[in-house]
Amino acid sequence: MWGRSPILRGLATIILFLALEVVSILFIANDSVFQRVKISGAAMYLKSGVSSVTSDIRYYFWLKEHNEVLLRENQRLKEQLAIYRTKGEMADTLEGFLPTTPDFTYIPAKIISNSTNKLNNFIIINRGSRHGVKKDMGVITPEGVVGVISSVSDNYAYIISFLNINQSVSARIEPSGAFGPLIWEGRSSDYATLAEVPYHIKVSVGDTVFTSGFSTIYPPDVPLGTIRRSTVIRGSHHKFQVKLFQNFGSLRYVSVVVNNKKDELNQFLKENEVRR
Repeated sequence: MWGRSPILRGLATIILFLALEVVSILFIANDSVFQRVKISGAAMYLKSGVSSVTSDIRYYFWLKEHNEVLLRENQRLKEQLAIYRTKGEMADTLEGFLPTTPDFTYIPAKIISNSTNKLNNFIIINRGSRHGVKKDMGVITPEGVVGVISSVSDNYAYIISFLNINQSVSARIEPSGAFGPLIWEGRSSDYATLAEVPYHIKVSVGDTVFTSGFSTIYPPDVPLGTIRRSTVIRGSHHKFQVKLFQNFGSLRYVSVVVNNKKDELNQFLKENEVRR
């Protein structure tokens, strides 16, 4: 067969040549320390080159992911700016319309410890009481909620992660406006469940989920994820699977939420509870 086909004969010659080259290199490396060092050096050079290329590729895709995060955050900021401009125009004719203090301010922080593979995960950040961080403050990123401050020292804070089966976030679906608790059920860190939405409310796959603003912990309109699928519970309520925007495995920097009106609101609620 080999004799009748010049292509196969040529291929056999190349394979034989390469095999003999490999055998020759092995003999040289075994017989000479100098040659062994040279060959090892060449192999290390090749390996470092491949590692460098691989690192560059990973860095490129990392940049792409974070550029997408920045684009979504810029869009959200533009939408908020449009709202404030509208309020500013109204304030020209309504004296004292705009508040002197913003409802929310933020303390930037860096994560120094983060768990994602437990049922009750935690995060530690490098900001504490001397930076204005207090217990029960929310923690967010442009991609979603991260958790709630559980305890603080002078320079550090311990966060109960959203990836904790005992945590929930009041969430709102747009464009329907439906709301319900968003919880993590202890499985994949990429998904959460939004429950207790009445069956008659129309919600579609792909709708976006935001924080509702119905708590003093998180500001409204923080993007959380998108609806992936729906299950009807006892014929009266929806249960939605939500694909989270936040990748908890790549968290590096977060913002601690300072609700500047929290004490006033809590006092107001307490006074009205007493009256009832």
